[in-house]
Amino acid sequence: MSRIRIGHDTWTLDRASLAAYHCHAPEADWNLALDHAGQMLWLAGTVTPGPRAPAELVGAEVTVDLRSLDEVVGALLGRAVTLYPGGQDICALGFTLASSPAGVRLAVTVTCDWDRALATFPHDEPVVLELDIDAGVEALHPGNLP
Repeated sequence: MSRIRIGHDTWTLDRASLAAYHCHAPEADWNLALDHAGQMLWLAGTVTPGPRAPAELVGAEVTVDLRSLDEVVGALLGRAVTLYPGGQDICALGFTLASSPAGVRLAVTVTCDWDRALATFPHDEPVVLELDIDAGVEALHPGNLP
């Protein structure tokens, strides 16, 4: 079961699928389609090295595009959010992919600071973000997405 947790709120995802492109380059881009109750959300980032086969994703290093993270979490929360994974001094989210029954597992737990001007949460404390996503590998494109 795939899920996203932020603070005390948890959402279960119905389906997750990964597509990567520029896979013949040293660093590839990826899009992760997340189906949550019929709503399609998109997480994006880069993966190193660029995978030429699904098995090469296991052990690869991914970096998450933080704008896409804010869009996904904001859509789930139903309000705007700007997250700073690791705090404002780090402000980056990266981890290693693992194998999963569906294909690849994106799993990370990180404490995030957040933009207080948006009043996203009813407190001033950092929040814990947890991604535990089992994704099927839909496509590995050598160049751009078709």
